[in-house]
Amino acid sequence: MAESVNSAENFFQNKQLKHQSERRNLEQILARTDIWQAANEQRRPLSGIPTGFRSLDAVLRGHGWPRNATTELLLNQTGIGEMTLLLPTLAQLTQAGQMVILVSPPFIPYAPALVQSGIQLENLLLIHPRGHKDTLWAVEQSLQSGSCSALLSWQGNHTLEDKELRRLQLAARNGECLHFHFRPISESQNPSPASLRLQLGSDGEQLAVNLLKQRGGTGGQSLHLARGANLIRRDRPIH
Repeated sequence: MAESVNSAENFFQNKQLKHQSERRNLEQILARTDIWQAANEQRRPLSGIPTGFRSLDAVLRGHGWPRNATTELLLNQTGIGEMTLLLPTLAQLTQAGQMVILVSPPFIPYAPALVQSGIQLENLLLIHPRGHKDTLWAVEQSLQSGSCSALLSWQGNHTLEDKELRRLQLAARNGECLHFHFRPISESQNPSPASLRLQLGSDGEQLAVNLLKQRGGTGGQSLHLARGANLIRRDRPIH
């Protein structure tokens, strides 16, 4: 009888030890910053960075650009007014003395129009890395550096792999940086870890915006926004 009691005690002790070990392992996994947790996402503050467009803020879950995250802007042609969408936010950030970085823009930004839109040029940095790997490295390092408040990047001719997109999303989160990533519309057919995805198009004097996805919110909304001055030098492409 004593042997049976000892066996039972050993059994339950082993089960308890195993449970404690599994719980510690789970806690270690949940503590990792590169793992997205739906429950935590719901508890995070919903306030976003105002876009400067009331109609756009009204359809966004946080009433603005998602903080510390990647926002994808999908379009087939540059110069349709896509920069107009970001000007109010970039102007506010640079006027507050915060750095904004542009990595591999396809055209030379038109400085007079930027100044007229409220951009403080001394807080605007352009980076032109050579090659895809250098570009990816520059974007990731800048995002997680904590030295810039917003970063704009252009995909160009190289398609980013899912793991690369996730690295950029994680870097934006760790560096507490707004990341705006321009990609071709064809990429809308592929999944993305971005917190927000907007498809952009030209509709006369307006910019057509279609909300494809927003984490924790609903998609499918469409709206039209007024376009501002031309912000690029079409006669002087960089690439």
